Amino acid sequence: MHIRYFLMVLTIHFFCFSALFAGTFDKVVTVFNNSCAFSACHDAENPSAGLDLSGDKESIYKQLINQQPKNETAAAKNNVLVKPGDPARSFLYRKVNYDLHKDSKLTEGELQGMPTGGALLKQEIELIRQWILFGAKNDSKNYISTDILEEYYTIGGLDPIAAPEPPAAGEGYQLQLGPIFLAPAEEVEYIYRYELQNEEAIEINRVDVAMNQQSHHFLFFNFNRGKENDQEDGLIPIDFFENVAISNNTKMIGGWAYSQDFALPQGTAFSWDKNEVLKLNYHILNYSSADILPAKLYVNVYTQPVGTAKMEMHSEFHLSIEDDFLVGSRFPPGESTHQWITRNFEEGRNQPVHIWLLGSHTHQYGVDFDMYKYQNNTIGEQIYEGFHNFDHSIPTDSYDFSEPPYKIFDDYLTLEPEDALFIEGKYNNTSDREVGFGLTTKDEMFGIFVNYLVGDLDQLPTSIEETNSLNNWSIFPNPAKDQIQVNLPANYESFQLELYNLTGQLLYEITTLPSQVPHLLKTSEYGSGVYILKIKSENFSDTKKLIIRS
Repeated sequence: MHIRYFLMVLTIHFFCFSALFAGTFDKVVTVFNNSCAFSACHDAENPSAGLDLSGDKESIYKQLINQQPKNETAAAKNNVLVKPGDPARSFLYRKVNYDLHKDSKLTEGELQGMPTGGALLKQEIELIRQWILFGAKNDSKNYISTDILEEYYTIGGLDPIAAPEPPAAGEGYQLQLGPIFLAPAEEVEYIYRYELQNEEAIEINRVDVAMNQQSHHFLFFNFNRGKENDQEDGLIPIDFFENVAISNNTKMIGGWAYSQDFALPQGTAFSWDKNEVLKLNYHILNYSSADILPAKLYVNVYTQPVGTAKMEMHSEFHLSIEDDFLVGSRFPPGESTHQWITRNFEEGRNQPVHIWLLGSHTHQYGVDFDMYKYQNNTIGEQIYEGFHNFDHSIPTDSYDFSEPPYKIFDDYLTLEPEDALFIEGKYNNTSDREVGFGLTTKDEMFGIFVNYLVGDLDQLPTSIEETNSLNNWSIFPNPAKDQIQVNLPANYESFQLELYNLTGQLLYEITTLPSQVPHLLKTSEYGSGVYILKIKSENFSDTKKLIIRS
């Protein structure tokens, strides 16, 4: 007992001292040497499972990366000892994880965790996980600050978001990314390659995203065939020239500026091939000036058999490009208005397109955002007004760039081949310098999200108005102070209503609410912040974000 305590203290001191001079993998090797090899479980004389963790980093690296484990249960799951970029599929990490991360626990047949005498320090476990998450590189770079891990696991930080329930077996997948640790006021944006490992082609009829309030955006893609290996494994910081979020080797699935559950209209779906490889783009800003943020992203993907859908849903993010030229890319101090026209629908060239969803995207200086139909070189009907709440159901007195409205059309908005969208964004640059187009919130952006169909809508089994009527529920006012009115849809006889905070704690519940009858909920007893309001009934559930201000 005394010897183990001495070794633990020695490991902590070495861990902190080596942080001044070594890269992330060097620190991981130190943990292996001190805690795995020194215990005589994985030394040169007694290498359990044939794994010697007592040597230098070159020899250890060769034994770990993409090597099949001796454990038959883990091997049957297509786990390897260390899979770069994917801790949950890295058997060695799951062996040392114990209960730190619930998504990486051992299962029956995988025996006990390591080290056998007890778990590593949480910050050591997390160090190994972060090394794998950032691509398990054999170099001397620092991918994660050991000071941040030490402070978070000894002093604390912001609460992580609660994990949502994953889809039931056979009904889909839950994808996870993170935690990604951000220092106070730090901003990061990464791209991440994720192998789904689905054994057959599938259709996606619903995508439910949950992420930290501090998230700036999440973009979701799949790679074009033959381009799956164009991106390295692991978290990769984006830059303006090489590691970009949006590129011509991918196809967008959707974009989220906040947690939201999108159920596609009946008869439509996204289409994925066997062994689909996905690309995740996560942009996060830690708004706290004092606390560390463990940012986490969950994506519930719901599937259906191939052939169920009659039409494929397409998604795109359009930047302010007109005639191959980026317009509205400079934002001088003060107020400015930027306009552009877009008809660049990749899947619908020379065909009518039927728009289901529109959303806007700016950074901090955006103060309004409007869209219009553009026909015969004339600005026509306004189809999107930025002065609305999240789901474009209630007018507001301002535009919220951090949680911009999205609009789902009660019936598809059809654009003929000669039609276009006229986009107008208004900005108020309150800094003393000109701001350019860029990838951080200190820069600016001018773009839209769009989901659309191409083809004959008569193929669909039901009208979009009928399909969307379940989603036609609203909260007013939002943001709220004293109370809100919850307006419920008409499709079922009754609904259950639940209110959660961002850590997943249930704060309010009422089990039977009559359909279409507004419900009043007092919000004054809850503190200022962001909450999740959920309604559910037979075969249906949906959530909305609620902001309460005192």
